[in-house]
Amino acid sequence: GFYDKIADMITPSRQLVLRTLLSEGIHEGIFWPVWWYSRGLGETSTWLLRSVKGSVKFFGVDVWVKSWFVPMYGDASIAGSLISFGVRSVMIFVRSLGVVLWFVLAILLFLLYVLIFPLVLFGFLGHLIGVLF
Repeated sequence: GFYDKIADMITPSRQLVLRTLLSEGIHEGIFWPVWWYSRGLGETSTWLLRSVKGSVKFFGVDVWVKSWFVPMYGDASIAGSLISFGVRSVMIFVRSLGVVLWFVLAILLFLLYVLIFPLVLFGFLGHLIGVLF
């Protein structure tokens, strides 16, 4: 009847969808690790390097270094120059610490990116083996 014809028309679509999902799934499963350690690693590295460079601007270290020996508030006396130099030295040190901490965090994020795939894979396989055996 009518519903049998509809069922016959749906069946090839279902098979096509399942075949496509299976072939695409296998393809992505094989090539995803390749992408992860090639293009993905390159994009992540670029982003992290740009982020570290941006942290110098964010913390204003470059501005403080440029004005390191310029007297604050136009006070060119010896005492004013020494105070300006001392204050700016402390500020450059503290702001540079922020850059260094962000650099260390960026390195840790990079290492996490490199290690997360095998860790997840080993964890998944370990649990799978535990469930099966």
